[in-house]
Amino acid sequence: MKKVIKLVSKLSMLTLVTTCSMNSFAQNHQSEGLTCESKKQAIQAEIEQAKSHNNSHKINGLEKAFDEVNTHCSNADLESKYKQDIAEKTDKVVERKNELAQKTEKYAKDSKKFDQEKIDKLKAKVQKAEQELADAKQKLADYYQQVTIK
Repeated sequence: MKKVIKLVSKLSMLTLVTTCSMNSFAQNHQSEGLTCESKKQAIQAEIEQAKSHNNSHKINGLEKAFDEVNTHCSNADLESKYKQDIAEKTDKVVERKNELAQKTEKYAKDSKKFDQEKIDKLKAKVQKAEQELADAKQKLADYYQQVTIK
C-alpha cells in the first residue's frame, strides 16, 4: 500500500510539474508574435533551435507554421482579432457586473436569504473579468507599439 501511495504521489508531482511547464511554454509563445513579422521571427528562432538539436519532426512542424504565417497572416486581421477580444471581454465584464447587481438587489429585498459567500464569489468573477479585459487592452497596446516600431 505504501508503494502505491508513493507512486501516486510521484505521478501527481510529475503531472503538476508538466502542467506548469506547459502553461509557461504557452504563455511565452502567446506573448511573442503580436504582429505577423514578430510571429515569423519567433518561429524562425524556434526553427534554428530545433536545427541545433537535430529535431527533424519539430523543424517540419515549425516550417509548416512559418509557411502558414507567410501565407495567411495579416496585421489588419490580427488587429481586428485583438479588438474583437476586447469587445468580448467588455461584454463579459458588463454581464458579470449585472449579475452582481441583481444578486445584491435580490438580497437587499430579502435579507433572510443574504449570502455573503455568493456575493464574494461574484465580486471575484467581476475582478477576474476586469483583469482579462485589462490584459486584452494591453495586448492591443503592445501590438500597436510593435507595429509603429517598424
